[in-house]
Amino acid sequence: MKSLATELSLDFPFSDLRHETLLNIVHTGNLLASAGAPLFRQFGLTEAQFNVLFALLHKGREITQTELGKRLVVTRATITSVLDKLEEKGLVERRDVPGNRRIYHVGLTSAGRALVEKVEPQYREGVHRAMADLSDEECRDLIARLERVRMTTAAVKHDLAESLEAVKS
Repeated sequence: MKSLATELSLDFPFSDLRHETLLNIVHTGNLLASAGAPLFRQFGLTEAQFNVLFALLHKGREITQTELGKRLVVTRATITSVLDKLEEKGLVERRDVPGNRRIYHVGLTSAGRALVEKVEPQYREGVHRAMADLSDEECRDLIARLERVRMTTAAVKHDLAESLEAVKS
């Protein structure tokens, strides 16, 4: 197994274990995303567009554009842009929310549903191939560890925002 330092052709090994860990997470995420790109491209989609279609296929109720953006952890401008492109392709539709002209429910069109149902099995096959070296127990352990990192990072982000606000005052 190749270390990240070797993979990146670094002249020196990492001197900070936590920094090396963070870079491993980021590099692995980028590698996984780039591995999926050719699949999505063959169907005329980007990763972001597939993620929207996938989220809409697996929603349990009507969902607003804002809720979808939060679920996918993207900005309002990003979700608007992605939905605009998917709407132009006839894959999603926005429907008015009764009594509120400022928000929309978002849903798949029949063409959008058919496309994501065609792509999803190939996507899942790729996910299973990428994760094949991990047992179910190792997957659960990795999930738990990454959840801890996310919770700690969210707390640090919150603390930093408060500190920056205090400096402004």
